[in-house]
Amino acid sequence: MRHSHTSFTTSAAGQAYVASSAGAPGRLNLTRRGRLVILGVPALTLLVAALVGVALLVGSFVNMAQATSHGAPGVAAVEVTVAPGDTLWSVASGLGTGEDTQVLITQIAELNDLTSSEIHPGQTLYVPVAD
Repeated sequence: MRHSHTSFTTSAAGQAYVASSAGAPGRLNLTRRGRLVILGVPALTLLVAALVGVALLVGSFVNMAQATSHGAPGVAAVEVTVAPGDTLWSVASGLGTGEDTQVLITQIAELNDLTSSEIHPGQTLYVPVAD
């Protein structure tokens, strides 16, 4: 067991200071608060990072479960096969739902993941129907 000796000394200017022989030259002696800062802050940082990682992982699983649920679709639709000469406008206006043709074209494009207005004969499209 190592004992340290602390003595109070007065300088030539009359100021008191502590002279200690506690540690070897160049060795840092930490107080309880110093050890807490040196060890506790990094440990707390790692704990927070781990909790954030777990929260993100759980959130991604929840989101994936919602995306793959097999609930009823939001729009009632039927399949229509595109005939030669058909356009999105002719398909939408031929539905007879009474809805604006441009709105129906937008719904058809969304239902079928169309990136352009180009459709081909024989192509199957999902078109919305009146409820």
